[in-house]
Amino acid sequence: MLNTASLALLAAIAGAAITAVIILVRRQALVARSAQLEAELGAARRALDEQRRALAESQTQVRDAFATLSREALKENSATFLQTADQALRTRQDSIDALLRPMRETLDRVQTQIAAADREREGSFRQVIAELGSVKQGQDQVRQAADGLAKSLRSPGVRGKWGEIQLRRIVELAGMQDQCDFFEKQTGTSEEGARQVPDLLVRLPGGTNIIVDAKVPIDGYDDAMNASDEAQRQAALTRHARQMRDHIRALGAKEYWKQFEPAPEFVVMFLPIEPLLPAAFEQDHTLLDQAASLSVIPATPMTLLALLKAVAYGWKQQHLAMNAEEIKQIGRELYERLATMVEHLERVGVNIKQAADSYDRFVGSLEQKVLPSARRFKELGVSSTKDIEEPAALNLSVRRVTKGELTGIESDAVVTPASTPLLDGD
Repeated sequence: MLNTASLALLAAIAGAAITAVIILVRRQALVARSAQLEAELGAARRALDEQRRALAESQTQVRDAFATLSREALKENSATFLQTADQALRTRQDSIDALLRPMRETLDRVQTQIAAADREREGSFRQVIAELGSVKQGQDQVRQAADGLAKSLRSPGVRGKWGEIQLRRIVELAGMQDQCDFFEKQTGTSEEGARQVPDLLVRLPGGTNIIVDAKVPIDGYDDAMNASDEAQRQAALTRHARQMRDHIRALGAKEYWKQFEPAPEFVVMFLPIEPLLPAAFEQDHTLLDQAASLSVIPATPMTLLALLKAVAYGWKQQHLAMNAEEIKQIGRELYERLATMVEHLERVGVNIKQAADSYDRFVGSLEQKVLPSARRFKELGVSSTKDIEEPAALNLSVRRVTKGELTGIESDAVVTPASTPLLDGD
C-alpha cells in the first residue's frame, strides 16, 4: 500500500499538472486574443490612414478653393479700392492744393525775399570785408606811427618838446592861458652863472610865480612795458626809478625860485604820462622824501590840472575883488539914471492925462452944442445916408509912481491928487 508521503507527492504532481494545463489553456486564449487585437489594430490603423489621406485631400481641396475665392475677391476688391482711393486722393489733392495755395504763394514770396536778403547780405559781407581791410590797414598805420613815436621819444630833444606840448594842453584845459607865461625857453642865470631854462611860469595873485619844468623819464618805463619776462621788467623799473631820482636831484639843484623872484621855494616837475610817477614810487619809496627835501613837487597831468584849477579860482576871486568898486560905481550911476527915467515917465503920464482931459472936454462940447444943431438939418429935410454917432469919453486915469526907491520920496509922503485916480493894484 502506498504510504502517505507517496500520496502527497502524487497529489502535488497532479495539482501541478492541472495548473500547467490551466496556464497553457489561458496562454492559448491570450495568444488568440492578442492575434485578434493585432488584427483589429491593423485594421484600425489602415482605417486611420485612409481617413488621414482623405482629410489631407479635403484640406488641399478646401485650400485651393479658398485661395481661388480669395484671389478673385481680392482682385475685385483691389480694383474697387484702387478706383475709390484714386478718386478720393484726387479730391483730397485738390482740397490740399486749394488750402496750400496761399501758403505756397507766401513761401514763394519769402523765398524771393530771402534770396534778395542773401544778395544784400553778400554785398554787406563784401563791404564789411573791405572795411575790415581798411581797419587793418589803419591799425598797421597806427602801429607804425606808434613805433615811430616810441623811437622818436628815445631822443631827449623830442621828449622835451612833447612834454612842453602836453604842458600847454594842461594849461588850456585849466583855463589859465592868460595867467601862464610860456617863455619858450626863457633864460635865467643862477648865482654860479649857470643857464636856467624853465618851461612855464604860472602867475599867482599878488605877483608871485610858480615855476614848472617838464621832464619825460620814459626809457626805463618803456623797456618795462615791453619786457618779455618778470626779471627784465623789474630791472627796467629799477632803472626807471633811478632816472626819476636823477631828474629830481638835477631839478632841485637849479633852485629856480632864486632866479624868478618872487616865487615860493619849490619847483613843479611835470610828468606828461600818468603812470610814470606811481611806477617810480612803487620801486623806490624814498623818492618822495628826496623830492620834498630838494623842494621839487612831482606832478602828473591830473595833479597839475588840479593845481592850475585852484590858481584859476584864486584869480577869479582876485578879479571879483578888483572889480567890486567899479561894480559899485556902475550900480550907483544906474540907480540915478533909473530915477531920472521915472521923472520923465511921470511927465509923460501928466501929458497923457492932459491930452485925455482935453479929449473928454472936446467930446462934451461936441455932444452938448454941435450935435444938436447938426441934427436939425435932418429935421428940416436934409437927407443923409449916415447918422452922426456920439463918441465915447475916455475917462482916462494915469497911475503915478509912488515907490520911494524910484522917486526919492518916502512912500507915506506921496499924495495922489483927487483928479488923478490910481488904477487898481499896487
